[in-house]
Amino acid sequence: MTLTEAAARLQFAAIGTLKQRQKDRLAAKHRPKIAAFFRSQKRAVLDALAKEKYLFAESYRRLTEDTTQLTLAQFDRIWDTVSDETISELQKVVFNAEVDGVSAGADQLKKLLPFDPSKKAGTTFNLANPRSVQYFKSTGGSVDYIKGINRTTGDSVKRVIGTALDEGWSYSQTAREIQKLYDGPISRDRAQRIAVTETGNSYEAGNRLFADSLKDEGTHMLKAWQTSNDDRVSDGCQENQDAGWIDLDEPFPSGHQQPLRFPGCRCYCIYKEA
Repeated sequence: MTLTEAAARLQFAAIGTLKQRQKDRLAAKHRPKIAAFFRSQKRAVLDALAKEKYLFAESYRRLTEDTTQLTLAQFDRIWDTVSDETISELQKVVFNAEVDGVSAGADQLKKLLPFDPSKKAGTTFNLANPRSVQYFKSTGGSVDYIKGINRTTGDSVKRVIGTALDEGWSYSQTAREIQKLYDGPISRDRAQRIAVTETGNSYEAGNRLFADSLKDEGTHMLKAWQTSNDDRVSDGCQENQDAGWIDLDEPFPSGHQQPLRFPGCRCYCIYKEA
C-alpha cells in the first residue's frame, strides 16, 4: 500500500466513523417513537382478539359445546383490520425518521466536499425538490411500503396464534404471549432494526440526493462504496468496495446505487468531483 493509499484509507475511515455516529444518533432518537407505536399497536391487536375470545379454547365455546374455532384465515382478516387502523401512525413515525435521515445525510456531504457547493451551484437541493419527493414516495410516503413493515409484524403475531390453536390455548394465555412478544422482541429488537434501517437508508439517500443536485447543475460526480474493512464484511459489500470510484449513476456490482445493501449493513458511500 502506497502512502497516498494509506492516507486515503484513513480519510475514508474518518468519514465512516463520522457517518456511523450520526446514524447512531438518528436511530437512538427515533427508536423510542417506533417502540411507542408498537405498544399502541399491541393494544389494538389485543382489543381486536378480545372481541373474538369466544373462539379460543376454554372459553364460552367450551361451555356451550360450540365447535366454532378461530382459524388462521380469520386471524388474517383481524390483522388486516388492525393494520389498516394503525398504518397512518406507523407511516408518520417512519416518515419522520426518514426526513431526519435525508436532511442529515445531505448536510453531511455538503460539509465534507472540498469546495463550496453554493459557488458551484448545487443550491437547489431541499426536501421538496422532485428527487426528494420521489424518494419519500417510494419509502415512508408509500402506503405499500408501510404495509410491508406491518405485514412482517403480523407474521410474528400469526405464529403465536398458530401455536395457540395447535396447543389449545385460552384467550388469556394467547393474550399474555402476544403481550410478551410485543413488549420484548417487537418493541425492543424490531423497533431498533427499523430505526437503524430507516435512518441509515435515508441518511445515505440524503448524501446521494445532494450529489444528484450537484450533477443536475453540471458537476460531474463520482462515488465509491466503503465497508468497515473487518472480518464481518459480506462478499457482496466487498465486491462493491473493490469496484473503486464509479460514475454517480452507475450501479455497484450488487445492483445497488448506494448502501444499505440489507438491514444492518454497516457500509457507506463517499463522493467526489470527477
